[in-house]
Amino acid sequence: MGCMSSKDQGPPQKAINSNRGQKYKAAEASTAEERSNQKHNEVVQNFSQVYKVERLLGTGAEGNAWLVRDVNADKLWALKLLKLPLPARFVQSVFREIRLQSELGEGHHNIITPEEVVLTSHYLGLVMEYAPGGSMTQYITDKFRDCGGVGLLMPEDEARFFFKQMVNAVDYCHRHQVVHRDLKLDNTLLSGHNPPYIKLCDFGFARNWDGTGEQSNMTTVIGTPDYMSPQLTAAKTGNQGGKVYYDGTKADVWAMGVLLCVILIGKFPFEGDNVSSMGVTDPMKKVWVQQHRNKWDENSMLQSQLKYLSPNARDLLDKMFDLDEKNRISIQGIMEHPWYQTPMRSHFEDALGTLKQEQDEVEEKLAKGAYRSAERDAAIDNLIKLSASGDFKSKATEPIHKGTIVPVWTRLSLRTVQPEYPIFNRDSLRACLAVQQRAHGSITAHAGSTPMDPTVNTKEDAEQEGRDV
Repeated sequence: MGCMSSKDQGPPQKAINSNRGQKYKAAEASTAEERSNQKHNEVVQNFSQVYKVERLLGTGAEGNAWLVRDVNADKLWALKLLKLPLPARFVQSVFREIRLQSELGEGHHNIITPEEVVLTSHYLGLVMEYAPGGSMTQYITDKFRDCGGVGLLMPEDEARFFFKQMVNAVDYCHRHQVVHRDLKLDNTLLSGHNPPYIKLCDFGFARNWDGTGEQSNMTTVIGTPDYMSPQLTAAKTGNQGGKVYYDGTKADVWAMGVLLCVILIGKFPFEGDNVSSMGVTDPMKKVWVQQHRNKWDENSMLQSQLKYLSPNARDLLDKMFDLDEKNRISIQGIMEHPWYQTPMRSHFEDALGTLKQEQDEVEEKLAKGAYRSAERDAAIDNLIKLSASGDFKSKATEPIHKGTIVPVWTRLSLRTVQPEYPIFNRDSLRACLAVQQRAHGSITAHAGSTPMDPTVNTKEDAEQEGRDV
């Protein structure tokens, strides 16, 4: 499953001001004693909120994604867990991923919606909508097996059904000044509907811009080689003479072209044989060689499949694979293309009609300012910074397996803007650590060991006491 990938290490977004000492709306009128009681009650309550692990969904550089069941609500979710302490270099990228997906996901039915951020004793978790249909990778693999690699993987109108959803979701992102930068089969999930709706996920590489001038131009070389545009793969050739500059929106268009090609014929447009890439070991450079050796439809690896494509499908792919990003077709151009406009069978048309009606209702809420909240962003920022605290350094990561119960210390709702957000600061964190330490100590003491003192024990911890989170 692709919704687990390393985070963007590029130029960080301007950081939100530190929230140390900030009083959120819920506690503005509280006295010190009331706040103390409130924090204690939250700790006790949150220990009773648990997720039970069902199975592993996917792995990534910073952590794994699990299918979990909310024990109290008896509902399935996808839970992405990042080990604590969170490395300082990930703080801004994790914050950006959660914030962008929070704003985008609830505003579009073809984007996975995050439910909440949770903090446990060993992990920072992002609880997300679960897509029971699996990934597009598995869907395409099954289709390829069914057709034996002969002809199209599916009729063009079925491919168009999926592609239209992809284009609408990416267009929505771009209209809100966000580029995804890692569009691929693994990051395209499927709902349980029949026919299934797609769900874009993994916004770890996503970036936003301010919407003025040419601000969609970017410099960070990032993504998955087979889906990367020539402007990105060129970074490995040494011909750029410095920084790489590219239009993030046109890079997304290129990646969507790769997706459409694979959905139709089951092969990547720029995959090469061993002879054509002999001596080239870097994956990005291999793709670059193929991109500049021939046009995509001249690739010898694709010839047996291309004869099954309609002229309009080939023409659209031609325009999406223009090496010059300035001439590459735009999303608006894709929507106006004859292949895109060709009618589909009635069950596909009906499904998209229902989806559009639901989306129009969401757009009305969006126009009124729904789904954006500075208070929520500040609370998320505070919790993520807290996750990088040195208080976690002495704690070993416990293994997760089927049946593991994950106690939640605190949670921040991401679905729909809340009127207020809970307080969870360093005092709250240490209270939770102390409670867990006492519980662990009682177990070890019963076994004949001496329980550990939950106070600072090492020089490193002592030094951390004087640092800001």
